[in-house]
Amino acid sequence: MIVIGAGLSGLMSALALAEAGLRPLLLAKGYGTTYWTGGTIDLLASRRYPNMPLHTALTHLIVAQPEHPYARMELDGIAAAVDRFRTLTKAAGYPYVGGLERNVVLPTALGALRPTALLPATMAAGDVRLGGEILIAGFHELRDFFPPMAAANLQAQHIPARGVYLTLPDGYQRHDYSPRSFALWFEQPNFRQAIGQQLRTLRGTATRIGLPAVLGLRDPLGVVNDLQQISGAQIFEIPTLPPSVPGMRLMNIFHQAITVAGGRIQIGSEVRRGLGAEGVLTHIFSEAAAREQRHHVAACVLATGGIAGGGISTDFRGTVHETALNLPLHAPESRQAWFASRFLHTEGHPIFSAGVPTDDQFRPLDSTGHVVYANVMVAGSALLAGDPVEDRAVSGLALTTGWHVGTLLATSLPAQLAT
Repeated sequence: MIVIGAGLSGLMSALALAEAGLRPLLLAKGYGTTYWTGGTIDLLASRRYPNMPLHTALTHLIVAQPEHPYARMELDGIAAAVDRFRTLTKAAGYPYVGGLERNVVLPTALGALRPTALLPATMAAGDVRLGGEILIAGFHELRDFFPPMAAANLQAQHIPARGVYLTLPDGYQRHDYSPRSFALWFEQPNFRQAIGQQLRTLRGTATRIGLPAVLGLRDPLGVVNDLQQISGAQIFEIPTLPPSVPGMRLMNIFHQAITVAGGRIQIGSEVRRGLGAEGVLTHIFSEAAAREQRHHVAACVLATGGIAGGGISTDFRGTVHETALNLPLHAPESRQAWFASRFLHTEGHPIFSAGVPTDDQFRPLDSTGHVVYANVMVAGSALLAGDPVEDRAVSGLALTTGWHVGTLLATSLPAQLAT
């Protein structure tokens, strides 16, 4: 039982298979998009369904696009994946809030507003609809997080906000700084005390304080609670540019859960090709230090991502191809059709719609509509799913299809092996 890809879809699939007692092997070149996503789960925030509850928007999409992965899972399947994810993170001490009722609106590091369905409890106080003045605080040493700019952009949207820089306590000066080094510092009580006192002095009339999402790796909720007690304000995290500390937290949670359940994770093993016979994938080959490593396949989940995650690639001739198993794709026919005329085009870019067409069981199809491999299922951004980027559904599709495909495969595998 093999899962290809260590992004959110691959991790959810591997978890489902491991909990079913199937001892999956997860193979991946690296940690996928997990380390550069913000840690929130976007189920749907399309311009086509404005100003309506999330579950209503999902219902509209399911009716309008019956071949969309959400339609194949239906609302019950989406809810099941969300419930399992929330249970997992809560048990690990990193609870997520939100659900299918409505999106929460959070500020970004640039001061823009973005809706999301599920978010860590450490970000919950950032919902701009809660009202009150917001203080955005950061560090000169933490690159690509500029509190004054974020605050100015929030003010332009009629959200009261101020931006300030904090001073590192004595003994924490370095030649180089990273989100991870800040996360480790925030786990130290003395560091939290010093930063909390600065926040208390600077917060003024602000009732909420936004900090970069680097508030600890192992116990971020405890860090937030400490800072709230010291500063006297609600604290929330704002995702920064990669590497993503919330992504690291999620990877640690999944790694622990999958391995405890009997699964294995092998990073540094990029799958480059597969062999099959009579409509069944029999072997895959991954890169190793000196030679290819051959793996026998009983069943396989392809969760390598889309054009942004490396699961779909292109060449100078304009060919678009799936990188692991060379599965058939639906993609724009020419390079000229890959992109819209403007970078921020309201309709998005056609290349982000490229994906593997599948049947109702998420098995890959060829151009004639026949199943390519009966023992392969596809999850996440590798799927043909409209434009997940424009729909703001990339992480939501990864989470839900990963869990759905994993549970579907766990249920159907005994019958497949019997035949």
